[in-house]
Amino acid sequence: MSWFPRPDPSAEHRLFCLPHGGGGASVYRTWRRDLAPVIDVVPAQLPGRETRYAEPAMTSVDALVTAMIDPLLAGTPASFALFGHSMGALLAYEVAAAAVARGRPPVRLFVSGHHPPHLPSPTSELHGLADEDFIAALLSFGGISDELMEDLDMVAYLLPIFRADFAVCESYRHPRRRPLPVPITVLAGRADPAVDVAQLPRWAELTTAETTVRLFEGGHFYHLGEESDPVLKTIVTDLTATS
Repeated sequence: MSWFPRPDPSAEHRLFCLPHGGGGASVYRTWRRDLAPVIDVVPAQLPGRETRYAEPAMTSVDALVTAMIDPLLAGTPASFALFGHSMGALLAYEVAAAAVARGRPPVRLFVSGHHPPHLPSPTSELHGLADEDFIAALLSFGGISDELMEDLDMVAYLLPIFRADFAVCESYRHPRRRPLPVPITVLAGRADPAVDVAQLPRWAELTTAETTVRLFEGGHFYHLGEESDPVLKTIVTDLTATS
């Protein structure tokens, strides 16, 4: 199956979006509608979920980036940007590095709900926990209802995806590469339990370009709630200004 939907060649800007742990391309369905036609939102569909549910989920950043970088760059104009939330922020950063190595740097990198990846994670390792403890940890982040996790069939479907995605993040080690020549917009919820807000300015250590930190009300999934409109306005402002 395809990693990305067919892009809109008429849009002024192309924004590839990488999902949070357990998420799929459908997370960005409303963004595609709300930002068109100026920004073409192109969400990644990772293996193991939604239209690719029959494929095994990958468990490392390297495997995911290696598999998606060619499809992402194929037919992509020089001006493109990357957005990722939580696990997606880590993937977006590494995709940006892979694109830079190929001489195709994105015009801007948007990272949301994730600590600077060259620093130790502020959260403990979770992917190896027993089911009950793992589910409790998932619920603590918000964005998942108690009722959903009481559906045994849904739990059986979701847990392997979440475990694989947490393994992606928790097995990652920063390669201590040179800073990227890519401006970064850092976004986060002020009450995100997975992020130390005080550390977010240190994303600036990973770029030779400018870094902007923007905080919003809410927790880990602030961008999918009432803060969605301000987040989209931030993306439009920063992306159009950069391009």
